[in-house]
Amino acid sequence: MQYRFRIMKHSERNASRFRTASYFAVPAVLWLSAATTMAQEAGEGVEQETETRYSVLYLEPAVPVSEATDFELPPPETPQSPELDHEFEERMQNIQRFNEAIADSEILSGAWDNSLVEQLSSLGSLQHRQGDYLAAIETHERAIHVQRINSGLHTIEQAPLVEQMIDSYVSMGDWTQVDVYQNYLFYIQQKFYGNYDPRLIPALGDFANWHTRAFTLQQGESLAMRLSSAQMLFKAAARMVEVHFGPEDERYLEYLRGVARTAYLVARNQDLLRELARAQFRAPQETLRDMLYWHFPIVPTGFRSGEDALLAIRQYYLERDSEAEQLAEATAQVADWYLLFSRRTAARDMYREAWQVLAEEENADELRRQLFGQVREIPVFAFDNSEWMIENMSFMGDAEEVDYDFVDLEFDVTRWGEVRNVETVSAMAPVTDSQHGWVRRNVRDSLFRPVLVDGDTARADGNRFRYRYWY
Repeated sequence: MQYRFRIMKHSERNASRFRTASYFAVPAVLWLSAATTMAQEAGEGVEQETETRYSVLYLEPAVPVSEATDFELPPPETPQSPELDHEFEERMQNIQRFNEAIADSEILSGAWDNSLVEQLSSLGSLQHRQGDYLAAIETHERAIHVQRINSGLHTIEQAPLVEQMIDSYVSMGDWTQVDVYQNYLFYIQQKFYGNYDPRLIPALGDFANWHTRAFTLQQGESLAMRLSSAQMLFKAAARMVEVHFGPEDERYLEYLRGVARTAYLVARNQDLLRELARAQFRAPQETLRDMLYWHFPIVPTGFRSGEDALLAIRQYYLERDSEAEQLAEATAQVADWYLLFSRRTAARDMYREAWQVLAEEENADELRRQLFGQVREIPVFAFDNSEWMIENMSFMGDAEEVDYDFVDLEFDVTRWGEVRNVETVSAMAPVTDSQHGWVRRNVRDSLFRPVLVDGDTARADGNRFRYRYWY
């Protein structure tokens, strides 16, 4: 069976390579367009006797390292061939039994008997685990059809079957079909529950997360619609949790962080928002807005939405008997947000508040060292979904093989979080020059939470981080 991606240990490359995705960047998910040219500059016109390195596709969050201790980054979670699973043969036998049982049921009760749904669902799950995704999709499609004949077109009972189809399409990397069925799943959930039923809350959050991921994957005719949809859905989910269950519900903070993530993406991609003025994009957003109980603006906002969400998270910890470090971190994230938008006075004041929050703790010095003794790339919430990206590497386009490597960088960070004097401190070779250069440029353009000394931001020189990148 052929898989969308497999990890190679620094060996030969496929001769045919993929197109480079169009450029946009967030700290944990860095795409590029011009880097294809940059990656070839070092070797242009020179016959290469060693392996060919291609442009960087993805940059993972950095890990701090020290000069005294070397270490290996833990290997990423990557898909494993089902044939390597010791239960593979057992599942094959179970698939055969289910096929026989389904054939017997069809003879006894007909092809549309409701009892077939459970058998088909189990069969499709086994086929998915075997890596036979097309067969799993066909089986689940049939189960949905039987379910709809017996229970109605919009029955909520088909939702788990749709979710299993989505999982199979994700495993195949067929993002167009993932999008189709994500929309269909939300449609039947909203149709069944209505706009104000609290049972709709998980559906709002899941659909918002899909739009955020689809934006990161650059899937869809309009990326602006992705941001608009995600922000409206996260806001609706947070508001419904607050109204129905109160802000004590743990999902409240989760959805507020979702609002902050979309706000950051909006702020970084303001040029995309012009798309929403076009009728073919504006109309679907107005339809989604009208489906929600609260009518949020269809044009998403950056600074203000992020500030409101992060202040609400901070207020949550202020009003409860929370751990001091939780409140300090929430306050620091507000300060980070101000720093991202060059509001230095507000950022400095919030950092001082975060420092002071820990003053009454017995281990105040240690807590302050842990939170503010090391520079940290911001916004920290931008990294929440990076594991999902690693697990779904089929965003690599036409690549059949991808590889990864790492580079250690040392740089200074000013008291306002700006990166200066970036140098590569790990071993270099001509084949890695252009890739390391690309990583350096992206790090140079990023912002970090500065260290705090006696509550004030301070310059920190000689910060060393390890970056793993995929190419």
